[in-house]
This record gives sequence, C-alpha cells and structure tokens, in this order.
Amino acid sequence: MQTDAGSRGAEPLRRLGRAALRAAPILCFLALVVAFYVFVLSAGTWTHWRTWTVFYDAQAEGFRRGHLYLPEVPSAALQALPNPYDPAKMQLWRWDHVYYRGHFYVYWGLVPPALLAIFKSIFHVKALIADDVVVFVFFVGRLLAGTLLIRALAARVTPRPAGWAVWLALAVFALAHPTPYLLARGGVYEGAIIGGVCFMVAGLFLALRGITADSTGGADRWLVAGSAAFGLAAGSRISLYPTVVALVCFTAWARWRIDGGDRRRLLRVGLAACAPAAALTLAHLLVNHLRFGAWTEFGARYQLGTPMSFGGRFLVPDLFAYFFCPPTRSCTFPFLFGNWNTTRALSPSWLTWPADHVTKEPTTGLLTVAVFAWLAVVGLIWAILQLRLRARRGSEAASRCGRTPDAVAGVWIRRWIWGALVLYVLGSAAPLLFLSATTMRYEADFASGVLLLAILAGWRLMAAPASRRARAAVGALYVLLAVGTVAASGLLGFTGYFEQFKRHNPMLIHKLERSLSVCARR
Repeated sequence: MQTDAGSRGAEPLRRLGRAALRAAPILCFLALVVAFYVFVLSAGTWTHWRTWTVFYDAQAEGFRRGHLYLPEVPSAALQALPNPYDPAKMQLWRWDHVYYRGHFYVYWGLVPPALLAIFKSIFHVKALIADDVVVFVFFVGRLLAGTLLIRALAARVTPRPAGWAVWLALAVFALAHPTPYLLARGGVYEGAIIGGVCFMVAGLFLALRGITADSTGGADRWLVAGSAAFGLAAGSRISLYPTVVALVCFTAWARWRIDGGDRRRLLRVGLAACAPAAALTLAHLLVNHLRFGAWTEFGARYQLGTPMSFGGRFLVPDLFAYFFCPPTRSCTFPFLFGNWNTTRALSPSWLTWPADHVTKEPTTGLLTVAVFAWLAVVGLIWAILQLRLRARRGSEAASRCGRTPDAVAGVWIRRWIWGALVLYVLGSAAPLLFLSATTMRYEADFASGVLLLAILAGWRLMAAPASRRARAAVGALYVLLAVGTVAASGLLGFTGYFEQFKRHNPMLIHKLERSLSVCARR
C-alpha cells in the first residue's frame, strides 16, 4: 500500500520532468535569441543600453497624472508664435512632438504608453523606462508569438515538415532582417512598428487557434483573444487599422463557414471575432476626440517635424527601396552596411525619383538581405495554384459524398491561413508604398508576414517533388537561403542607423575588424 501511494505521489513529478525535458530545446533556443537581442541592444556590453528616446514613458506619466498630454510644458516662445508649425521657427520646436493648444502630445499609437502606465502603476515603478526597453519587450513578444505560430502552422501542414525545417524557420523568423538592424537603435519609431508587429503576430496565432478549434465555445474564446490582439496592434501602429478590419472580418467569415454557415451562428462568431477589436478602436478614436476635437485625428496634422505626402508616383521607387535596394558592401567587417544617402545612388539608371521623395535615411531591400523571402515570391504562386486545384478536387469529392463537414473545414482552414497572411502583408505594406519617404524600419511593418509566407511556401516546395533527389535539392536550397539570411541579417545588426557598435563599443568593433576583415594588404 505504501509503495503504491509513493508511486502515485511520484507520478506528477515524473510527468513534470518529462515536460521539462521536452520543452528544454525550445527554451534554450529562445534564451539564445534573447541573448542575441541583448547583445545588439547593448552594443556588446551586455549591461549598458543606449537610450534614444523616452516618448512612451512621458505619455505614460501623463496618463498616470490624469491627463492626455505630456508632462513637459512647451516653452513660452513656442506658445507665443502665431504659427508654431512654421518650419522657419524650427529652432523653437520639440522635434516630432505634437503641439496643440499649449500642450505636447504623441502621434504614435497609444497602446504602448497605456500598457506602460498600467505596468508602472501596478508595480509602483517610479524610475524612467526608456523606449529601448519597450522595443526589447516587443521584440521578445514577437519572438514568442512567432514561435507559437510557426509550430502551430507546422502541425497543420500536410505532409508535416521535418523537424530541422521547423527549427530553421524559427531561426529565420527570429533573426532575419530588419530585426538586428532595428535592435541597434531602440527608439519610439521602432517601438511603434514592433509593437504593432508583436500584437499582429499574436493575433494571427490566437485566431488560428480559433479557426481550428473543435468546439464552437472554444473557437469563440480564441477568436475574442485574437480580436483583442489585433485591436492592440492597430492601437500601437495606427496604419494597421484597415488591415485589422479586413482580418477580423475574414476570420469571422472563415469560422462561420467552418461551423456550417448557419445564420444564427453568424452573429455570435461575428461578435467574438470583431467586437474586441472594434471596442479598442472606438476607445482610441474617443481619445483622439478628447485630445484634438476630431475622432480620426491622431496628431499628425499638428506634428513638429518633417511633413510627408502620399501619391502613386512614389510606388515604383518605394518598391525598389523596400525589396531590391542592395546593401553597401565592403571588405571590412561587418561587410554589409545600410548607409545614409545611398538609396538613389544604388538604384538602376532607368528609375526616376520624384523631386519631393525623401531618401536620406538608410534603406536596404528585404529580398537582397533576407534572401529566404524569395521563397514567398516563388512558392506563393505555386501554392495558390495548388490550393485552387485541391479546392476543386475537394468540391467534387464533397459533392459525391454530401460535402462532409471535415472536408469543408479543411478547405477553409487552408484558405484562412494563406489569406490572412496575404492580407497582413498587403495591408501593412500598402500605406508605405505610396509614402514620400523611405527608411529601413518601415520594412518591419510587413517583413514578418513575408517571412511567414516564405516559411509555408518553403515547406510546400520541399514536399512537392516526386523524386527523393529533387526533394533533397529543394531542401538544400531551403537551408542555404535560411543560413544566408541569418548571417547577412546579423552582420547588418552591427551597424544600425547610427553605427551602434562603433559609437558605444569601439574596442570590440575594432577587434572584429582586425581579425575578420578580408581586405587585401597593401
């Protein structure tokens, strides 16, 4: 009796040990990636993080004091100007602040400072939390959400990809360009973008769980969580609002079709998939009205900074900059550079740049550094053709057997996975492709979606050939593209916008230059 009781008591410990053993590889992977993030953010010092901006903490302190503006009081000289937005008076500005009726505001999404204010209030934090910390947290959140999403996608793909292919996919998503480059300057500009990406990827994972749930109750709970994440994404990066609207509506429609298309079910699934995002959007618009007297005014009209414009004439130059502009190459470590004022010089001679197009900031095309992304270009076309063929065959088979619910669900799950990723890429990239300025950080808006499409396409392409030799060749190409992407992206992380390592750890970068550079000796 005592032996049986002891055995039963030890069983939970054994189960816990087995679970820890199974989780050890993924935990080690996450720890290594996070360590790399810290290495880049701290310029290899591990302890000293360079503070670039403190916008989010300032707005969080404004929230905690019970108002919507920043604590800093504008100068009397600025307040006395009849037109404070006149560039001729730039010497009195607070750059990139929003000035409106005697107060400073921010024009970025308000979700990050709201979350920061909640955190500081709960844990009674009085110290300033700079934007580089917020950027780091969002990058880690993107890493965790992307890991969960990629593993969930691997479980849905037929045939299931090999374990090594999934691990390489995780590494590419975690380390591919422009992540290392943006980590080298953790400011509010990167924080707004990566905050949106973090919540968007989390929303995709939660929505996928809702799409694939076996029960309607479980599906509704997952859809509510995914909708909330999508709403937080738009509240972090306001250019994502149209994308979020399209995604939640598409998700609701797909789940409704999976559930059989019953009209009574449509209202419930629509509320689950759309209501949380709609509520968060309404709250943000209400704050806009309280701040600036207009529901849709986020503050850009009153920004003290460089004005931007939109137009179709920017489309082709922006496409070149964000996808095809090559990095500057050198024989000196780190070999690849994204330099200022080089985008036009690196463009082909036939490309005409509008006179009002601003290209001074570094821009290196996604397809020239993250070469793994080419799998999305090649594989997406092939996957669309295959999906259409399978849907047609599935419809014929379903008509012969009475359109089984499992067959319909499988088709709609595949449609949602590919459709949601395409919506994410197109919706997040579209506003940037018509903008009168290019810069490296904007690539992060759509890079995660492109990489996820490339991962799915790569898995499909590796399983497509009939012969073992052809599958091995495609697998080798997959490995080469993944390794090349991680290596090239990591090298760009040694520079960043303002040469992070050279400025803040010159001894380390000089050692690396002496030992790794391949320049011919004179």
